[in-house]
Amino acid sequence: MFKILLLVIIMLTSSSQTAIAEDNGNTTLCTAQKLQEVLQPATTEQPSVYIDCSLTLPKNAKITKQLVFAGGRAANIVFEGNGAEIRAAYAKPSVLITSKQDQNTWQVPNHITIKNIQVMGSLRIHGMAENGQGELLKQSSHQAGHTERAQQAAPHHIVLDNLSLIGGQHNMMYLAPGVHHVTLKNSQFMGQTAGLALYLDAESSHNTIENNTFKVQTKARELIAVDGSAHNTIRHNRFIDPHHGAIYLYRNCGEGGTVRHQASHHNQIIQNQFELSMSSKLPLIWLASRNGERNYCSADSGYAFGSSTNDKDLAKNNQVSHNRFNLKNIPKFYRWVMKVDDRLIKVSAQPNEISSNQIVD
Repeated sequence: MFKILLLVIIMLTSSSQTAIAEDNGNTTLCTAQKLQEVLQPATTEQPSVYIDCSLTLPKNAKITKQLVFAGGRAANIVFEGNGAEIRAAYAKPSVLITSKQDQNTWQVPNHITIKNIQVMGSLRIHGMAENGQGELLKQSSHQAGHTERAQQAAPHHIVLDNLSLIGGQHNMMYLAPGVHHVTLKNSQFMGQTAGLALYLDAESSHNTIENNTFKVQTKARELIAVDGSAHNTIRHNRFIDPHHGAIYLYRNCGEGGTVRHQASHHNQIIQNQFELSMSSKLPLIWLASRNGERNYCSADSGYAFGSSTNDKDLAKNNQVSHNRFNLKNIPKFYRWVMKVDDRLIKVSAQPNEISSNQIVD
């Protein structure tokens, strides 16, 4: 019996896929020295500062260092920005929340509140990888149980409250594979971006997007991508004149050789307000927007699960209800000719619940 138990322990600790979330939580207040470290201008030698304690910034401070919340030491933290502008001069993104791997153990940021800051550039939350094609993530995706491993290795219970994000060259906010239980509320997305406003990547789940305003113009993409992300709630948000669509649900089959295990299912898009103009692209909401129509979908072939066996988005059991579509700025003749009223929501997978949505004119 002892030999069997020893063998199991060796197998678990030797696997490169092992992801054990470690909570080294603390409730420490930052020292005056740490505050000065944050406030000092960034240099090429010191482009970033690590935050592992609760901190209140002076009102309307200008921060030029990248803020990094890394590993299990970044837990039970309240970061009060007091209106600070975060514009990282020598590192990207401006704000990074990231897990750290210690041998085979993942140390995971958790229970962090960041509030009242302006982010110039982007805010990213990373777990097992910084995107959907990271090598460890890809290796994990080639085995069953990948969604659970990705979530165990990812930051969780993060509150982002009253943030202003100003556009840039990348996705303004990105939740990497596995990130879960993030609440984004009372925030604004403004300006222009070459990427998206918000990207929820594969295997992420149970995130809440509420009471935010999206007044940003993307170069070619929708405002919010829900890519193999499930059990999210998008509610009480305001979308102003989205030129390339607002919320699209899909699964990015095969990209980079990573198998996507989770579909975009059981999401709620409820009680949001969409304000359109003649330049708004339809549909605003699209369930299953890709369905395997990408030339890299076969890059994950050879496995008995997820997108390796089915390239379809499988965006099912989602709810799109009680949303308001304001068409006052679109002439009625144009609406009739272009069939605008019938093209606001597109559903390319079933079953899904589409109910009680309202057009205001």
